[in-house]
Amino acid sequence: MGQIFLLLRARIYHIDFMSLTAEARMPTLEAVNTSQHRTDVWSANNAQCCVRYQILVEAEPDSLCRLLNLFAMQYLIPQQVSVLRQDDLLMVDVQIDQLTWHRAQVIGEKMRSLISVCSVEVEQAAQAHPTASPVSLAAG
Repeated sequence: MGQIFLLLRARIYHIDFMSLTAEARMPTLEAVNTSQHRTDVWSANNAQCCVRYQILVEAEPDSLCRLLNLFAMQYLIPQQVSVLRQDDLLMVDVQIDQLTWHRAQVIGEKMRSLISVCSVEVEQAAQAHPTASPVSLAAG
């Protein structure tokens, strides 16, 4: 009886495994070309600007991920991000360029809707920070 059970179990396993390998193969991966920046379809004619977000958020382990994910979902990479923790709050400063003012406002509203966010200030920055060049000090 035990031998029949093991034989049946082996056959079922063999059939299940064979059907899985034959039918459930992964598709061939292809490269996906994405545009550098996602266009703002609601205000495509508006000029792009540099925007600065000043956010006050509760110091939770996922607070930064939630904030930065709002940019990632739009295929945006911030120019500069700085965070300072003070007691139970995080002061987050994000600067991002190549963003229409309309889209900046929409992202700001989405930030305000997050439960852990206390306040969000959105302002147009004069210009993006240029990439830092090395500074050498002369001793003398």
